[in-house]
Amino acid sequence: MTDIDMNLLKALDALLAERSVTRAAQRLGLSVSAMSRNLTRLRRVTNDPLLVQAGRQLVPTPYALTLIERVHETTRSVYTLLQPAPKTVDLFTLDRCFVIRANESFIDLASAKLALELQKNAPRVRLHFVGKHDKDAQPLRDGTIDLEIGVLGTEAPELKTRMLFNDRFVGICRSDHPLLQTPCITAERYASYSHVVVSRKNKLHGPVDAALAKQGLKRQIVMVVPAFTNAIHIVRHSHLIGLVPLSALASSSLHPEMSEMNWFELPVETPTIKISAIWHPRLHADPEHRWLRETIWTVCQPEEKSQTT
Repeated sequence: MTDIDMNLLKALDALLAERSVTRAAQRLGLSVSAMSRNLTRLRRVTNDPLLVQAGRQLVPTPYALTLIERVHETTRSVYTLLQPAPKTVDLFTLDRCFVIRANESFIDLASAKLALELQKNAPRVRLHFVGKHDKDAQPLRDGTIDLEIGVLGTEAPELKTRMLFNDRFVGICRSDHPLLQTPCITAERYASYSHVVVSRKNKLHGPVDAALAKQGLKRQIVMVVPAFTNAIHIVRHSHLIGLVPLSALASSSLHPEMSEMNWFELPVETPTIKISAIWHPRLHADPEHRWLRETIWTVCQPEEKSQTT
């Protein structure tokens, strides 16, 4: 294959179609002598005359006749493959499944809006959400997942990111919890009650505990659960205090005005949670994947606005 010039394929297609060196040269914008050299090379490569003189015309050999259709289709396919990647996508005919790794809070927050977007603009697209049990970059690298949503927590330097929205931790408890019976929620009072925490890796300490420790305080953690929805359910039916991202409440039936439960700002400062879309560079220029990223970003913007107003 190292000795084959792919330009000969296009020359052969033109020669067999025109059956004239002059017209084939005009068709490809070459000189007659250049096209004549191409014919000589093609004869040597195929070990066949291909076109022979018949009076004032060139006629194809039997072997050349067997090539005409195949050469034309192959030439068209090769040059289609080597064209620049498309910059736009036909969403109505797009038939593709995207695998997205995200935690349950984001799925609850965005999936309904994304479903409406798909039904309206991309009816054949499917979104396959998978649980976020870890932040390993390998599934992004090998294509097992197409997109990850969350906090960047890997050392993989090549990954691309785009911030979707800022989130923050808030406390939750029943509306009749003693913590809410006085207007001031101090760090001391907050730490004095029993807590339920969410951890996928069975970690009992996080940013809140670090902030409390600076004041010489420590929470009493009596239960650890794997999901924020678990914590919300437990808090609703007990006098435990929970800790969840504000976005986890926006997607549930929980509201500050609900009689059963309430949420409150923490009495200590914790870092802002930066929720991002994360993907591998091999998909960066893919117009279909770019559409997915833009769609998710758009869906997330109202949530961002509602948290900053």
